Amino acid sequence: MLSRVLRFVRMPLVLLVIWAVLRFMLLPVFHVPYEPRGNAMLSVLGLTIISCLYFGAMSRRVGNFSWVGTILIGVVLGFWAELLILIMTLISFAAGVETYYIHWDALNIPRDAPHATMAQAMMTRAGGLIAGPILGTIMALIGRAVFSALAPKCND
Repeated sequence: MLSRVLRFVRMPLVLLVIWAVLRFMLLPVFHVPYEPRGNAMLSVLGLTIISCLYFGAMSRRVGNFSWVGTILIGVVLGFWAELLILIMTLISFAAGVETYYIHWDALNIPRDAPHATMAQAMMTRAGGLIAGPILGTIMALIGRAVFSALAPKCND
């Protein structure tokens, strides 16, 4: 079933990679400040939630998945998004590049605190590897429960 789910969600998986890379480049390449509006651009979390809702809604009528398949869709999308965030954070620290991924607000540290260390950032991001699949699963299940009737049938 995992291979079917991966084939079904390959478009949002690719979009998440594109979003993560563009978000990485916002500060060092495009010089878009994190605040007041930069953080809202290319939100990996926002795209993950929307993708989970859409693909959760389509899981039964288009993908012909059971509820377990819908759960797996949410887990895959949530884990992939958090893994990308962790990788981009690691690259930011390793390359010494100031990006949105290592901004104090993104890492949930106080504004007046010194810069986070790589270990602190990786611990924060590792927690996301657990929270991301949970959030993705909840959103996929909501998508299926609420919006499933709006999804087209495979033969429509």
